[in-house]
Amino acid sequence: MKTAEQIVLSNGGYTAAVSPAAGGTVLYWRKGGDDLLRPAAPDAVARRAADETAVFPLVPYSNRIRGGYFIYWGIRRTVPKNHPVVADPLHGEGWQREWAVVDQTADSATLAFEHNGRDGFPFAYRAEQKFTVGADGTLTISLTLTNKGGIPMPCGLGWHPFFPKDDDTVVTFKTKNVWAHESAPPREHPIKTPPEWQFDKGLKISELELDTCFGGFDGKAEIAWPSRGRKINMTAYSDFGHVVVWSPAGQDFFCVEPVTNATDAFNLASRGVAGTGIKTLDPQENLNETMTLTVSDL
Repeated sequence: MKTAEQIVLSNGGYTAAVSPAAGGTVLYWRKGGDDLLRPAAPDAVARRAADETAVFPLVPYSNRIRGGYFIYWGIRRTVPKNHPVVADPLHGEGWQREWAVVDQTADSATLAFEHNGRDGFPFAYRAEQKFTVGADGTLTISLTLTNKGGIPMPCGLGWHPFFPKDDDTVVTFKTKNVWAHESAPPREHPIKTPPEWQFDKGLKISELELDTCFGGFDGKAEIAWPSRGRKINMTAYSDFGHVVVWSPAGQDFFCVEPVTNATDAFNLASRGVAGTGIKTLDPQENLNETMTLTVSDL
């Protein structure tokens, strides 16, 4: 196996570039010369800045582990801080590691990396990601997480795609509750989604400032750009019961992140809170998840 700075995939009039070196990320996805996602910063690969690319993986958990520890099997498990600004460990190891190239064709690539359970998440695992560019305007990303340790492993996963934000961009999805809103104090249980954050009939994302984890997500979302005459339909299959929306003020991008677990799910689950989305894998058991992004005209 080998590592690479960038692999370009193409099918029909669509191209995408993935970077094994910069965290198993998507650098861009295009139709002709038109970017469909926010493209990576020009020097993102050189700086290994996965959070400045178009899509990065969240593995073996999404979002924060508050306080940098959680209790599992009665043992306090410490997870080190891994972000220069955020005080809590964030998004696992996948986005900050080099991935090896397992397989590559003209329109697909499979990448993988292994974590030994030290210097980070306190369980050993293997992650494998496959990217496929479809001629029908679909970008498919699949992720398999395997427990490589000797005891059951709690985990979660997801993806962190970046979309361009126009004044008229409309986001639509269904949810039932809110688990966390990062400008508010942490809460122990989710609350019903307030009217101003109910995306089921579509909301203009430019009018919202969010860093928010929603629950009761059915895995489907639509992002529409009327001024560009197109939309992207997201489908996250199987276990994606949560979605994080990050729409920072003053920025020309936003994120709709399909995830299996709620924010701070390990700590909440250890305190008996139900519905956090945490999965438990026995030794050598795996978790397989897939997300598709399909672009079409409005």
